[in-house]
Amino acid sequence: MLLSPPAPTPPHISALDREATPADALPEGIPPLPGEGHTTRLLATADGIRYFVGQTRDATSTCLTVIPEDRPTQWTTGCGQATDSRQELVRTGVSGVVAAVLIPDNYDPSRLLAEGFSRVHENIYSVSTNRIPGSAG
Repeated sequence: MLLSPPAPTPPHISALDREATPADALPEGIPPLPGEGHTTRLLATADGIRYFVGQTRDATSTCLTVIPEDRPTQWTTGCGQATDSRQELVRTGVSGVVAAVLIPDNYDPSRLLAEGFSRVHENIYSVSTNRIPGSAG
């Protein structure tokens, strides 16, 4: 009898389960996240950079917004549609400033650590960089 591998579990970010506060709103001048029904939370502030995470109600789309405090016009948002908790959700960054990766709860970050990323939050790893690691260019 052959056993099939377990079905992937949908990604989850438990930090999004808490009630939103005024600090969780994206700053003025940054457009709302694409799609309908995103909930957004400020998950971390580290080294002068704010990391916001947004997700649709059905968790089919997840976004990471990175805002450098000393260069607020150089913010970026990356979104993804990961369906497997064993996958990165989003990899984005601001060239010459930081690259950031959003991961679901219980994701093994060992590969990120080997790439030089540091933990900013349980679900966010970042590295100062001239380019976004793992991207072309």
